[in-house]
Amino acid sequence: MKQDYIKTLFELYLEGKTDAEQEKNLMEYLADPANGDSEFHAIMEKAWKKQNILPDYSPEANKGLDEIWNKIEAGQPKSKRLYPVLKYAAAIVVIISAALGWYTYKKTQQPVELAIAFLSKTTQKGEKVKLMLPDSSIVYLGAGSKLTWPSHFVKGKLRNIRLEGEAFFEVKHDIKSPFIVHSGHMQTRVLGTSFNIYAYPKDGTFSVAVRTGKVGISENREGKLKQLSLLTPGMKLLYRLKEGNYTVRTERIAEVNAWIKNSFAFKHTSLAAMLKSLERYYNVHFELKGNNLNQCRFNATFTNKSISDIMEEIRVMSGKKMKYKIDTVNKIITVWGEGCQ
Repeated sequence: MKQDYIKTLFELYLEGKTDAEQEKNLMEYLADPANGDSEFHAIMEKAWKKQNILPDYSPEANKGLDEIWNKIEAGQPKSKRLYPVLKYAAAIVVIISAALGWYTYKKTQQPVELAIAFLSKTTQKGEKVKLMLPDSSIVYLGAGSKLTWPSHFVKGKLRNIRLEGEAFFEVKHDIKSPFIVHSGHMQTRVLGTSFNIYAYPKDGTFSVAVRTGKVGISENREGKLKQLSLLTPGMKLLYRLKEGNYTVRTERIAEVNAWIKNSFAFKHTSLAAMLKSLERYYNVHFELKGNNLNQCRFNATFTNKSISDIMEEIRVMSGKKMKYKIDTVNKIITVWGEGCQ
């Protein structure tokens, strides 16, 4: 009777239908090395045959495996806790198989959910917009950028969105549903905070600056996630995509999202990089002639300035060695010069 009862519990467990007491009884039975036979192989084989896809070896499945090990070991006195050698007993191998296959099997038993539609917004040069996501998070999307997000977020699941370009986020706090921004190989993970991401694919740089809360930055290469840094208010991470390295520095809180209010702050920034940013936000095209200005770097802040005023200020900062010409009809600004002082 006990064997039949345990078999029934095992089948119910694979179907996700056991209650807390039944699950406790099953785990205690399987944790006992004396029960390490092949009683349940037929049940497992039957369960595997019902699967039409490969087992799920994702981090979620591995987490499930860890949870099962913890449940098995929790009911045992220290003298009977599972040692590595006992993990190869037949009954334990069965549970490992159940853990790795469980999440896939479980999905096949659940009602099919309606597909989640994805929405996207692309801004043009000189354009910036304010968006509200399904969870009431606010996004300020910068010029020449693209944001993609699901039509709704599932409670308790990750809030995944994708960004190409620049955006400032004010994320609604939800400890059970981490908010993750995917930008190329980079991932930014938060629970609820405000931060700015700069991730234009062609620029070769990725940066995150934090205004409030904590932000985790990771690199995702070939499915392997590597955590780089945890940022707090006033910190900025700059990642160089080509070199594969990064630095973390301090940033004035007021400058994190200054561009929203038409204020642009540059710190020891090359002329080429400055012009690239200004090009997007002022909807102009720069033509930089020659290589004499490549080494020029500037510290500057421009607030509510016209592009002509900005160019004049840069000319003065260069010791008047940089020259420029503005074609207002075609929105082309030609830049040349002898270098910087």
